[in-house]
Amino acid sequence: MRHYPRFHTAFALLCTLLLHAAPRMGFAETAATEPPTFRRAQPSLNTLDPAHGSDTSVNSAMSLLFQPLLEYDYTARPYRLIPGAACTVPRPEADGKTYLFKLREAYYVDDPCFHGKRRQVTAEDFVYGWKRLADRKVGGSGEWLVGNIKGMKAFAEASSTDAPTDYARPVAGLQALDAQTLRVELEQPSNQFLYFLTMCYMAPVPREAVAYYGQQGLAEHPVGAGAYKLRSWWRGYEMIFDRNPEWFGWQSLSPDADERPFETIRYLIVKDASTQWLMLLTGQLDFLEQIDRNNMDIAIDPEMGLSPALAERGIQLFTSPTLKLYYLGINMDDPVLGTNKPLRQAINAAFDTARWEAYYKGRVRALNTVAPPHLTDALQQPFPYAFDLKKARQLMIDAGYPGGIDPKTGKPLRLTVEVGSATQDTTESMELAASFLSAIGIKLEISVNTWQAMLEKVRLRQAQLFMMGWVGDYPDIETFMQLFLSRNQSPGPNRSNYVNAEVDRLYDIAVSSQNPEEISACWQKVQRLVLEDCPWLLLHYALDFSLVNRRIINYRPHNFPYGMEKHYRIRAETAEQKTSDNSAK
Repeated sequence: MRHYPRFHTAFALLCTLLLHAAPRMGFAETAATEPPTFRRAQPSLNTLDPAHGSDTSVNSAMSLLFQPLLEYDYTARPYRLIPGAACTVPRPEADGKTYLFKLREAYYVDDPCFHGKRRQVTAEDFVYGWKRLADRKVGGSGEWLVGNIKGMKAFAEASSTDAPTDYARPVAGLQALDAQTLRVELEQPSNQFLYFLTMCYMAPVPREAVAYYGQQGLAEHPVGAGAYKLRSWWRGYEMIFDRNPEWFGWQSLSPDADERPFETIRYLIVKDASTQWLMLLTGQLDFLEQIDRNNMDIAIDPEMGLSPALAERGIQLFTSPTLKLYYLGINMDDPVLGTNKPLRQAINAAFDTARWEAYYKGRVRALNTVAPPHLTDALQQPFPYAFDLKKARQLMIDAGYPGGIDPKTGKPLRLTVEVGSATQDTTESMELAASFLSAIGIKLEISVNTWQAMLEKVRLRQAQLFMMGWVGDYPDIETFMQLFLSRNQSPGPNRSNYVNAEVDRLYDIAVSSQNPEEISACWQKVQRLVLEDCPWLLLHYALDFSLVNRRIINYRPHNFPYGMEKHYRIRAETAEQKTSDNSAK
């Protein structure tokens, strides 16, 4: 494997010099000279339209600007839903399918589209926003969230032919009974529906904004009622958000509190992990969501705690398990792998999880099932095809490839894995995986693509194996089980094109049942079936090692961190503290 030792050595030396050259460089100066501003890095963002909120970076920004009906209690573990734009978290009516939402009094930020009028959020704004998700001309990625609403599929199908889409077309299950009352009726009961309502996809959208800016213009001109409002967006450089004093959540703040919310949030657009790391060390960032693998030895001590050098600089470490799961998808349409279950089992049994975890230096944990283990109903027993070379070699015999030799060619079996980036970390990790498979005679070839090119190969079912990840959308194991539903085959989230009628049957029972024991039993059976069929090569789930400037108060790791900056606080400094900080520089 290529380790680029000279680059790593030089970079480590630079980081060491920065750590020791000037203790707490930048932090005290910034705190003393600018208003309360929280600074973090984000990769590039391309939209702020709720209909297109499909990735984590976009959702981080949009969750500052928009207020859906529900949100997560910031401190509760296990995660608990609380009211957002709604006054309460409703229970379904007796049929298990109907919900009634009463809206709290809330107002959109001032925007030219309202022509100087103060605009209240109404139930009709939710009706309009959710119809936009189903409007196929808008081309958003959130139709799946509203597809179970009674009558919405017919609306979506009509939108494909109507010119323009008729938003006056009624949807039986989505009605604004009055300005502050929203009624929703589902086709089928859904235990996950209330979780959907926390997502920015489901935020209200005022018609005036679309009329003023157009469908495309909404990507750059968000009009929301969230905790912050967009001041400026310099693409490829930074986004600046200012606190929205109209947001209902600020009402509980004491006017003379020692701990204040941040008046400004800056998202600095920085893709490169090394640059983000240097910006943290030099005080240009307050927060680093994840430590890059190459910096783990500098940041973390042998006991997995924070290094003394970083602690001296006023940095805090927060470690937490995530709902970020990674796998090598196996195309079940592939003529070699798709019809040969022992072969799929063999490549799992050849995967050396201990060496994989060591490569990532403690940032990942091995998977025993197809969901992170800390989710309710995740199987806890060992994976039946965990690392075992003796078993893997026997499975290769069972698969018809003894010693890894392809009987058709007399040569080692060749498999190809598609990856969506050419980063050093991706290349080295796949080279490591290739070394695992070579132990059972398989030659794994790595095909490097752009991310979009790889997705296209997967969509067209042309990829044999492919490196993929999935971030849980909510704290319910269903968010991972949907990846094995036959009706979700590619281009849906079932990228492996896995089909199992019993999995489909059990899934449908679990998502609608009101019996917790039945739900749990279904999910357990689904996992056992999938693990036996091995449509994935299990890689890992991630641990977050987040670094936070000590001036940030009330930071808590969260699996759904979108918009959580509204809960962060900064302690008001006294004159004595400012003097002390300046003396220490």
